[in-house]
This record gives sequence, structure tokens and C-alpha cells, in this order.
Amino acid sequence: MKNEDKAQSANEQFYKAFNKRDIEAMKRVWENDERITCVHPGWSPLNGFEPILNSWAGIFENSGNMEIRISDVRVLASEDLAWVSCTEKLFTIAESGVLASQVFATNLFHLEGDVWKMVMHHASPVPDIRETQDVSRN
Repeated sequence: MKNEDKAQSANEQFYKAFNKRDIEAMKRVWENDERITCVHPGWSPLNGFEPILNSWAGIFENSGNMEIRISDVRVLASEDLAWVSCTEKLFTIAESGVLASQVFATNLFHLEGDVWKMVMHHASPVPDIRETQDVSRN
């Protein structure tokens, strides 16, 4: 299997852990290193394995009925680094109905032995399409 395919598979494992809200699976996705980084939308950067895993535990505890789907996946890999970018579509069930939002994510993976491990997740909000259209009229 090519490095791009392996990195894409590692990326899928990340989103599977996210959707299942499985902290043990999330631990297996990330490289256990103090140099790793995670930026959740609207958050300050987190550095190091423990702070990042604690953030995921908090998100899993407080996310309720949330599902994430990814699209527009692009993968670029070298011998030991891989970049995966995608659009995350988040759906949350609230009292008012289903809420939807989008973020753009860049996930970096490092080859540790023969396993791709996440070393960075950076997610940024994507403007609402209506907002983009309104801005372009000015």
C-alpha cells in the first residue's frame, strides 16, 4: 500500500475515533510526544500528548449527539510525513433541530515504525456560503 493510502487510512481512523467518541482509539491515533499540536476551531493551540487527549476527552463528554463527515480529502505523503486536508461537516442534534457547521482541517502524520501517527490537527471554521456571497456583493 502506498504511503498516501496508509495516511488516508490513518486519517479515517482519526475520524472514526471522533465519531465514536472513543478516547482509547483517539490515543492510538496520536503520536505520544510533547511536540505534537492540536488547534480546535476557536481554541488556542494545544501542545503535548496529555493536554491534547484531555481536550478530546472534554469534547467527547460534552458533544452530545454529534456526527462528523469529511469530504474533499486530499493527501500528500513523503517517506515519513503525510499531509491530509479535508472539509469537516459537523451535525449536532439540538432542541431546535439539526445544526450544521463546516471546518477546514489539516492533519499531519508522521511515520512511526510502520504506523502513521497524527502529529498535528488544525481545524478552522469555514464561512457560511451566504456570508461569502454577501461579502462579494460589496
